[in-house]
Amino acid sequence: MNSNYLIILLNYNNWPDTVECIHSLKKCGVNDSNILVIENCSGDDSISRLRSGTPDVKIIQSEKNLGFTGGNNLGIKYALENKYDYAVILNNDTILEGKNSIQVLINEMEKNQGITIGTGRILYYPNKNIIWYDGGKLVKWKASAIHFNYRKNISNASLNDEIKEIKFVSGCYMCIRLKDFPRLGYMDENFFIYLDDLEYSARAIKKKLKLMYVPEAIIYHKAIGEEKRTPKMIYYTIRNRRLLINLHFGMITKIYFELAVEIKRFIWFFTNKDYYGILKQANKDYFKKYFGQAPEYIK
Repeated sequence: MNSNYLIILLNYNNWPDTVECIHSLKKCGVNDSNILVIENCSGDDSISRLRSGTPDVKIIQSEKNLGFTGGNNLGIKYALENKYDYAVILNNDTILEGKNSIQVLINEMEKNQGITIGTGRILYYPNKNIIWYDGGKLVKWKASAIHFNYRKNISNASLNDEIKEIKFVSGCYMCIRLKDFPRLGYMDENFFIYLDDLEYSARAIKKKLKLMYVPEAIIYHKAIGEEKRTPKMIYYTIRNRRLLINLHFGMITKIYFELAVEIKRFIWFFTNKDYYGILKQANKDYFKKYFGQAPEYIK
């Protein structure tokens, strides 16, 4: 059993979830030395709350908001420097219950040395009978991804409980074999947030690295409400999908996306001036090669 792994939790203005996640990890047998929190320059009292609520867990405080990609890269860099065998990117709004699912996942990766990125089944929390992710695949012509059995009740879904290779791993829960890191590389910080896991999965596949799904390695995710479309989500998905297509997908995907954007532009011009303005800003920033944080007015 290899326990030389580091779980990376990214905190941004959400210390209660981070503390709850850490407590759930420790209840399932994860040691403090296996947990690292990246405090991503929150605007609240997260750093003091984290230090008081989880005093034995290492915290790295960033001087600025590095986004999902930059924040996790900071954690991966620490894992590499400290010679961990695996880096586990885990959303801070997740929960473990009953068993150390991280160790279950790593045990399977130890048996399957040809796997570079592993993941497990993700169920909603607190409604733990509903599936959020049951493996996945890329949809190349749309530059998007599918979660298998998404939002299905676990009692009604056609579950495949076999360990298998897949084509898409969600950034919510991914275990990276650091021996393969020179080929895989860091997450692309131009994405900042959103679609970064599509890029990482597509890049791994392009480099002929393998992804694996272990259904027994279950976690629970407080994902209710995160599917709601927000101005920031619109901005990042338009800007980042252009970047994603340019990096990994072909002309058919590009044509589909341009048609979809033009349809949205036409509809929003008449029905939603705010969304229309965000679309224009996202396109403008992409072509200016600006890939940082969304402008302040986009909330």
